[in-house]
Amino acid sequence: MKMRHALVGTLALALTASAWAANRPKGWVTICTEGQTCSVAANTNVAFGRADQFFYKVLSGSFACAEATFGGKIAGGKNECSTATTSASSSSVASSSSSTATSSSSSSKSSSSSVASSISSSSTSSSSVASSASSSGIPAATGTTINSTTVTIPANTTRDYGFQRIGIVAQASNCDDEGQKPVFKLEDGASLKNVIIAGGLNGSDGVHCEGNCTLENVHWEDVCEDAATMLGGSGKIMKVIGGSASHASDKIFQHNGKGSTIQITNFSTYGDVQRFWASCGNCSSNGGPRYLVATGVTINGKVVKPDGSAGYLLRLNSNYGDKATIRSWKIKGWTKGNPKVCVQAIGVQPGEAQTNQGEFWNTAYCDVKESDITSF
Repeated sequence: MKMRHALVGTLALALTASAWAANRPKGWVTICTEGQTCSVAANTNVAFGRADQFFYKVLSGSFACAEATFGGKIAGGKNECSTATTSASSSSVASSSSSTATSSSSSSKSSSSSVASSISSSSTSSSSVASSASSSGIPAATGTTINSTTVTIPANTTRDYGFQRIGIVAQASNCDDEGQKPVFKLEDGASLKNVIIAGGLNGSDGVHCEGNCTLENVHWEDVCEDAATMLGGSGKIMKVIGGSASHASDKIFQHNGKGSTIQITNFSTYGDVQRFWASCGNCSSNGGPRYLVATGVTINGKVVKPDGSAGYLLRLNSNYGDKATIRSWKIKGWTKGNPKVCVQAIGVQPGEAQTNQGEFWNTAYCDVKESDITSF
């Protein structure tokens, strides 16, 4: 598992290094320049920027090639708008007022990336990564960006990446190292949509949610430390709608924020995973309660630890009043007890040893019946 993580991380870094400075992602075609009006087919992923710094947005019809359309500013020269296809056209220079109008009328939210190379998945060097991801139930990436630091999505804003693959430069020597930076940090009320989190070391600690947040159609290629961590406090909700995670030598969803809830709907896993969700067992000033509500989850791979021993899907702290509510799950090859679905444990303070009490069904903490699980 660790070797695969390292190889995927190394490949992603190699892809970034291979890009050459340009005003469009490698392999893409410029359709107009800043200040002009472009036209594209329905639901086309468009890049805006220069010198390998790009903002992405899924657009339809005519739009202004302008900062206002894409929600970001790249200074120092004239930016270009480009697509992965040539089915687009440009017209006369647009005024700043029409640029603003076009931006406000667009049905898609803006998406951003920071100073890093963007590589089209149609290029020879990145096609193997995209193909591998697609075969695991992840959409083929429309491009790749490995950022130098965490991308912060401000409070009450939405970023739609049009299925770009986004990562961060490696933060550790292996994925077992704790304390890695996330690829994305979502402030209270932020939403992240239609994105692929790069695999291995470039996936680092995935996504951090600092309050209410929504993750819609977010796919993790190869979970490194964790896929997503809920940090929001009392009354805050992390909503996970659709999406998937491939492989997880530790866990997919880490739940730290006391009094908060993670709601998961129609999510899938692929490859080996050790745990699907865990309430923090030994956080600083640990306590609770923490809540999970998960419906329509499909586990397509084995639930095992890296050493091959049995893993389990959920772990909560019964002494802190945690509760997991599970409905309509499908687990490949499941028989009762293999894998364990909901494990109750005793939460502790840092430095103390946590004790698992075993698998439980239909309790005040593990709200799940055998009829909620389907084997396939």
